Amino acid sequence: MTDHRKQLPRPDRVEKDEYAVEMIRGWIAERGLACSLNLGHWHHNSKLDERHAWGVMMADLARQIAIQLEAVTEQDPKESLKVLVEAMLSELGNDGSSATGNETPADPT
Repeated sequence: MTDHRKQLPRPDRVEKDEYAVEMIRGWIAERGLACSLNLGHWHHNSKLDERHAWGVMMADLARQIAIQLEAVTEQDPKESLKVLVEAMLSELGNDGSSATGNETPADPT
């Protein structure tokens, strides 16, 4: 059986930027999302509202997923983004969310 737990490579931009900061690391484990988050980065290092900054980052992430999915699915990134956003809104409105809050946040320092 193939080991599917491979680590993903860092993007070239990360290696080139001495100020790059890892903000999220995520897995599917035990049938749900398991993640480590670098919470407090914006709160402690800028005047940005941390909640707003994470919202912008999630929008950027959704765009990147839609763009990179084109190579896998051959589907238009705009259509993929629409499906992603609809799924997110549906899941956010679902009171039976799978988020447990048991994940340990990353050390913000």
